[in-house]
Amino acid sequence: MRVFFNAIIVQVVLSIYIYWWGWRALPDKKYIKIPYATVFIIELIIYFIGFFTSGSGLLPFDALHDLAWVGTTWMIFAIYMTVLLLIYDLVRYINYKWKFLSGTLDLKAKKNRLIYFCASLLLVIGVMVHGNYKFWNPVVTEMNLTVDKHSPNVKNLRIVVATDIHAGYLIDKDIISMYVDKIMAQKPDIILLVGDIIDYDAKSLYEQRMETEFFRLKAPYGVYASTGNHEYIDIGEKKDEKILWLSEKAGLTVLRDTTILIANSFYLVGREDDLAENRKSLPEIMQGVDKDLPVIVMNHEPHYLDQEVEAGADIALYGHTHNGQFFPNNVFMALNSKIYNAGIIPKDKKPKFMYELPYGYKKKGDTHIYVSSGLGLAGPQFRIGTISEIVVLNVSFK
Repeated sequence: MRVFFNAIIVQVVLSIYIYWWGWRALPDKKYIKIPYATVFIIELIIYFIGFFTSGSGLLPFDALHDLAWVGTTWMIFAIYMTVLLLIYDLVRYINYKWKFLSGTLDLKAKKNRLIYFCASLLLVIGVMVHGNYKFWNPVVTEMNLTVDKHSPNVKNLRIVVATDIHAGYLIDKDIISMYVDKIMAQKPDIILLVGDIIDYDAKSLYEQRMETEFFRLKAPYGVYASTGNHEYIDIGEKKDEKILWLSEKAGLTVLRDTTILIANSFYLVGREDDLAENRKSLPEIMQGVDKDLPVIVMNHEPHYLDQEVEAGADIALYGHTHNGQFFPNNVFMALNSKIYNAGIIPKDKKPKFMYELPYGYKKKGDTHIYVSSGLGLAGPQFRIGTISEIVVLNVSFK
């Protein structure tokens, strides 16, 4: 709850700053300023209604979906717009102190402020339109991998991986239907859903009968899932409500610190998320595994890749990071990765937001590692500087 209150405070503060900035830049005409003020008032009313009615059952699903979409979209708009306006104010302040700009450019002039405000508005809207397009058009990332182990009955395996689907109020049934269509279009031999399949609550899934879409996921060697941190978000539901929905309603085989031998040819390991109580170590989970056979591990959060490498995994699959989801988070994640890999920060002291591999493929020892940027996302439906992706691995065994 504290996170949501922090979000609403940020929303209000940013909205007030943008409103104040634009009010001073716009012409003093009622037919301009009244609609301008109305937009901000309506947006804040929508945000507060959505905030205080979410999960209360007072509004139908469609209304909650629309309120959540408006609120999260405005948040992204407010962040980008605020940054651009702050840049102008910072340059104006520096110029006031040191007079480094030409005297012909008056940053205090209303005309210049209006031009900059409108240009910023157009830029942010353009970036957001493109980001929304990328959200609605997931990329298929396909790779060919060779595992130097004997697999008695399966020589080639087409693995389709989706992480961070975040099914719920924002990623609704229509979007899930689109995801399922794209996953099935890849003609998978096996489907792996690596955590954060559900967004925040199970109620939205029941309301939409979301299980009918997950039932359409079919593959010769099965459809498997592992848990993510969102499956463990506590919003007052009964224990493991979201995980039970996945296994009992949606028909997925959820591997919770569990190993399964498939076709007597390869092992699939599903690790519990870091938030799970009594989470087992990987050596515990893999007791009794014949490591002469290929081993594939699903582990939602890519904090310690060495665990899978040292345990003898041939393929390790992760999600969670969203690759930052939108700029500049993706840049920060890439920089943090470089710092981490340079050995500047000891592994046992690294902060949780720092990853050895925040996104993409890496071969470490004999282990093929892939961290997906995710198919869905949490919150705003924009991929700015990142992609929504389905990962297809064409694996060849000996």
